[in-house]
Amino acid sequence: SSAEREKTLCEQVRILESERRRMHNVIQELRGNVRVFARVRPFLPGDGVDSDAEPVVVPKSETELNIASGESVPGYKFSFDRVFPPSIGQEAIFEEVSEFVQSALDGYNVCLFSYGQTGSGKTHTMQGSGNGQMRGIVPRAIEQVGRYKQALELDG
Repeated sequence: SSAEREKTLCEQVRILESERRRMHNVIQELRGNVRVFARVRPFLPGDGVDSDAEPVVVPKSETELNIASGESVPGYKFSFDRVFPPSIGQEAIFEEVSEFVQSALDGYNVCLFSYGQTGSGKTHTMQGSGNGQMRGIVPRAIEQVGRYKQALELDG
């Protein structure tokens, strides 16, 4: 009957959703339970630097950045799981960390924190500003949780 078929399909959906959660967690563990991202803040008008000033911290790839030194002193190279250049927007940052929000929704423990010097852009990255594309990680995560809640409500 159609009621039995519906019951069977609902059970299959539950089983597959459970498998999706498990596989998502396995992927997260394979990528590393601890990941370190670096975001390079652009010069701002209040920084008091000339328009032709060269930054000391320079992204070299998606995973490396260099810290320049004086002419007679060598620079340093650092590797990260991901480096975001000054030109990258809030949405791209959130895309990279949204999988942590999904892990939390799936019932796994997650911690995401921002660390850096005063004025380095931690609050801007986490909170952002306004309601548009300048929203940070926290408001975008809350929106993701809301969408997930609505999807669960629709599924019953």
